[in-house]
Amino acid sequence: MRKYLIAGNLPLVAASLFSLQIPVFADVPNMSANKHLVKQNDQVSAQGVDTYWTPERLKKAKPLELPVNIKGSILIGNQATPVGESKSAPGARPTVEVKPETTPLFTPDKPLKNNEVQPLNVGSQGAHFSSSRVFPQGIEQAYPYRTVGKLLFKTPQGDSMCSAAVLRPRLILTAGHCVHKGSGGNNGFYSNFLFIPAYRNGYAPYGKWTWGRVVTTNAWATGNGTVANAGDYAILELNDQPINGVTRKIGDVVGYLSYATNKLSPNHLHLLGYPGNLDSGEIMHQVASASYGSGGNNTILYGSDMGGGSSGGPWIQNFGEFASGQNVGQNNYPNQIVGVTSYGYRDANGNIAGLLVQGSSILDNQFTQILNIACAGKSGNC
Repeated sequence: MRKYLIAGNLPLVAASLFSLQIPVFADVPNMSANKHLVKQNDQVSAQGVDTYWTPERLKKAKPLELPVNIKGSILIGNQATPVGESKSAPGARPTVEVKPETTPLFTPDKPLKNNEVQPLNVGSQGAHFSSSRVFPQGIEQAYPYRTVGKLLFKTPQGDSMCSAAVLRPRLILTAGHCVHKGSGGNNGFYSNFLFIPAYRNGYAPYGKWTWGRVVTTNAWATGNGTVANAGDYAILELNDQPINGVTRKIGDVVGYLSYATNKLSPNHLHLLGYPGNLDSGEIMHQVASASYGSGGNNTILYGSDMGGGSSGGPWIQNFGEFASGQNVGQNNYPNQIVGVTSYGYRDANGNIAGLLVQGSSILDNQFTQILNIACAGKSGNC
């Protein structure tokens, strides 16, 4: 019998990258024996979660620190061996028209200026990328941007936030370290999860969504919080809520993304999230980048300047809309999640703006296993 774990956020401890090594790529462990962890929201009622997140708590929630690879292993040109059959499924646009909420949740202390973001296009390791806040203002309310949002949660150290994206009609995908500390079984879960899609600068245009269940991989739940991790991802089931008098799933309101397994490398992707080092995490950010190398242990690296808070944000291939007459090739669905932000590197001074690379665990059979678990949790989840 499989055991599943559902719950909260992992406090991330930053560590300095003191050297870069080129180790031999280790074989990916056999994932067929994994016993993934699942947990029901039996600790706090959905109403209690919503009540917990007062405007003051929302305002003061801190971006979760991005986990740092303390070994500093970057394996240029190495490819991880795919585990399990490659699978994919289409996403869907919203099915109901909802007038965006225009009353802010709170007013940020510091107004954001148009010139605060200074895009960088390459770090010291030569991983090129493009970086900017999403624009123009309001674009986050359009599909597919509106599927991405802030994930807030309570940790033993305080209120924190990560990023996440809607994966299926009632499910969101994020990093395992955003729901669980990496040890302790069910006691390792964080609590009071709240998802705000299309968040921008204090506004929640499509409301706040509470959680019902969460599942993360055995690889993360027993990995003691270290990265690179072979399965740093998790799936949360969100509770439905009334919209104009009709009970709706989150996918009805904002749509949901496609997904594909074993597609992380080679590839070129859009990385989305809410990094605290850019616009104070108040505006959705996007990075366009290509696969750069392997980080070892079933992970792939891309160039990026996003920091803490971007964890769990989606890595998307075929982002946007196909043009009329466009040859879609072998990747035949738009807006496919193929990874999520898991970890990064820092220079010898502890600064993230040195190496400028981020890693994601490959979505493989671990991912399809926890997705099947989450889909089976309630009729209509998928």
